[in-house]
Amino acid sequence: MNENITWDDTPYAPKSPPKQEQEDTTLDLNAILNMNHQPLQFAVDKILPQGLFLLAGSPKVGNSWLILDMCISIATGGNIWGYNTPQAEVLYFALEDNYRRINDRVLALKTEDIADYSKFRVSLSAQGINTGLLEQISNHMERYPNTSLIVIDTFEHIRDKESHAHTLYSSDYTDVKSLRAITNKYDITLMLVHHTRKMKDDDPINTISGSTGLTGATDGNWVLEKVKRTENNAKLTIDNRDTEGFCFDLRLENCRWRFLGKNTGIDSEDEDFALLIDDYLTTINKSEWQGTPTALTKALAELDNNPNLNAQKVSKTLNKISTLLEQKYHIKFHRGKSNGSIKITLTRIGENANENNTAPL
Repeated sequence: MNENITWDDTPYAPKSPPKQEQEDTTLDLNAILNMNHQPLQFAVDKILPQGLFLLAGSPKVGNSWLILDMCISIATGGNIWGYNTPQAEVLYFALEDNYRRINDRVLALKTEDIADYSKFRVSLSAQGINTGLLEQISNHMERYPNTSLIVIDTFEHIRDKESHAHTLYSSDYTDVKSLRAITNKYDITLMLVHHTRKMKDDDPINTISGSTGLTGATDGNWVLEKVKRTENNAKLTIDNRDTEGFCFDLRLENCRWRFLGKNTGIDSEDEDFALLIDDYLTTINKSEWQGTPTALTKALAELDNNPNLNAQKVSKTLNKISTLLEQKYHIKFHRGKSNGSIKITLTRIGENANENNTAPL
């Protein structure tokens, strides 16, 4: 035997295939800063840019009135709450309505001065997210490329049952991701009308039904919630990625949400009392009221049977909220003395005032 022969007992191992060079998908910041970026487009100036958004509220709170008014404003080039709406095509998926109801609602908004609604298109049916909706929207965009806003009322109608087989977070995130692809492709605004839970939370966004996979993946979330004391007053919280946040106080009058002002975060009891004063002057249909704190307390008690109301508290609260009353509700408060007694004067100021009417009590 040749002693110079060596044996290699190492098991045979096939050679690894050569590593393929992967494409570099990164981009340095200099390149990003030197890009020619298109400016952000808005369906409603400042408050509603392009992207995917949720408008959530409790059932019957008035979401549909708000969104219908907004659609009409955009389709006719008007404004809403003082914010301009560049005229464009609108598509409204009214999935819980019929044509008669749409007709009645438009008439209820009292828009007789509008002669042309041709840029406002309505569909009563929509495919599911995974069963044709994206193609349906794409086909519409090919026919009407000037569309800036698409509304789906409500979101639940386009969710496929198969998605519920996954975890809530996964299905929420997947659905939103699919819809965002459409908004990115066409640079449009897509608004999903949705619901809130009954659960209370200091942050209105947390009341939106669903998981954080839903609210965290959108480009913005709008929440419309009623003020606890009256059905006609509400707060609209707007939380967008690409704009500042907004919080508006609104009142539903003649089927239209009227802008009262930006919410100042004032104590809810003070806000409720200011609303009560505003409601009282509206109820008596007078632009001015004069009387003692006791007389005012009795008058307010007829609207709100609050056992905590008394003349001393009414007088003290009026002093505290005088600025709120004047700036937000256009009611001027004056406290003086007449014949040795305290006299309160509440005067409605501005365009809604009727200076010839005074209601002493």
